[in-house]
Amino acid sequence: MSGGLSPVRGTLGFEQLVPAALAHRRGLAEVYVADTAIVGSAEYLAAVQVPRAHSLWFDRLVAYHDPFSAVEAVRQALLVVGQRHLGVPADAPASLQRMAFAVEDLSLFRDSERDPLEGVVRLRPGAAGTGRGYYHDVSFDATLTVHGALAMTLRGSGITFPRDAYDEFRELQQGQRAGLAAVGPDAMRRLPPELVGRRDPRNVVLARTAAQDLVVVVDRGHPSFFDHQYDHVPGPLLLEVFRQAAVLSASSAGLLASPVAAVIDLEAQFTDFAELDAPITCTTAAVGDPDLDEITVEVALHQYGNRIALAHVELAHYPVSTQQQEHRS
Repeated sequence: MSGGLSPVRGTLGFEQLVPAALAHRRGLAEVYVADTAIVGSAEYLAAVQVPRAHSLWFDRLVAYHDPFSAVEAVRQALLVVGQRHLGVPADAPASLQRMAFAVEDLSLFRDSERDPLEGVVRLRPGAAGTGRGYYHDVSFDATLTVHGALAMTLRGSGITFPRDAYDEFRELQQGQRAGLAAVGPDAMRRLPPELVGRRDPRNVVLARTAAQDLVVVVDRGHPSFFDHQYDHVPGPLLLEVFRQAAVLSASSAGLLASPVAAVIDLEAQFTDFAELDAPITCTTAAVGDPDLDEITVEVALHQYGNRIALAHVELAHYPVSTQQQEHRS
């Protein structure tokens, strides 16, 4: 990491990663948390680093690190801090209900083509409250500093389950849905990667049906989204759906000259689990003034006829000096 170090960074180590299980990961290359520390009575620090050669996060068309990789690093930091410092059981499933982030300084994500994205996450967990006796409500606020400067702010809330309660709940939920019609899309064709700002077709998470409906691609062999097996569609994949759907919608509406754009603000709500074996449809509505670089897209996901997630995504052009510059392979 080049540049000056922030005072808090000196309290953390960046030499090795935490055990993969703490980050709920299977592959070592999918772990982004290096260390954690306690500061004060209700704040925690986490050292995070995202590798430059990652097959998903390095699949981009500009010389900027992907802010979504920082969101994933913060998500992992929450899991690690919960187990290390807050007494959360290692096998406790977590379900994100609401999440919002804002890129405070896009220039801090510029890729020097020498260093990985590395920074310090400061977490402030909210007070945990009980739900129906078998889960706990949790909330958080977080910041990410890069080179000692504020790069991103995040906030969210969710629930954690005891393992046996989660298994019982999901078995009941999936049993109820087993009788619902889940007619799959007839002929689904994944979108070309250049339409959603990617190079690798495998990292495209949207497809069109023969009827031109936009649907989610759930590739259970994807090495990052499905680092291990899930009983539902994981949140990071749905976040990528929001991003790709937003740039596709804004480009189609003429609000973007190309799908090479940064998500600088996102607010999302997840109202139900996304099941693996039933189609997930995606609808979008884009508004904005391209001259003012104000572009917002609403993205909604539906399954079994019900809305399961909703996001408002704000996009911005990258600086002109790099927008036309393809990142080296």
